[in-house]
Amino acid sequence: MQIKKKVSLNGEWIKSGVDIHDGDIIKINDAGQPVEGEFGTRTVFRVDVGGLEKLLSWNQTSLNNCVDAFGEDSTKWVGKKVKVWILKMMVGGKLKNVVYLSAPDWTMNDDGTFKGNKDINVSSEVDYPENNLEDSPFDN
Repeated sequence: MQIKKKVSLNGEWIKSGVDIHDGDIIKINDAGQPVEGEFGTRTVFRVDVGGLEKLLSWNQTSLNNCVDAFGEDSTKWVGKKVKVWILKMMVGGKLKNVVYLSAPDWTMNDDGTFKGNKDINVSSEVDYPENNLEDSPFDN
C-alpha cells in the first residue's frame, strides 16, 4: 500500500467578503503548492492582502487566467498583482462566494469568461509592473 505524504500549510486562510472583496488587487507571494484535500488536490498560494500574508486556494479558472497573463511558470508570478472577482454561486446546494483571479486590467465578459485589455497582447511576454496600479492598497 502506498501512503502519500500529507502537506499542511501554516498560515491563515483568506475569507472572502472579510479579507478580500470584489475588485481588490492582491499580490502573489509564492509559486503555489499542491495540497491534497478532502475533495482532491488543490493549488494554494500565499498572497499579500493589505500587508498581511494569507493562504488562498485557487480554482482552475484563476490558474488558467494567470497562465494566459503571466506564462506557465508560476515562479514568475511571484510579485505580480491580480484582481479579485467574487461571484455568488451555487456550490453543493448552497449559495457561496466563489473567488476568481485575473490580471489587474482584465474584464469579465457577460458569459463569465475573462478578457485581457484590448490594448495589450495577453501572453507570457506581458509584464505588469508594480507602478501601473494607481489604486493598489499596497502602494503607500
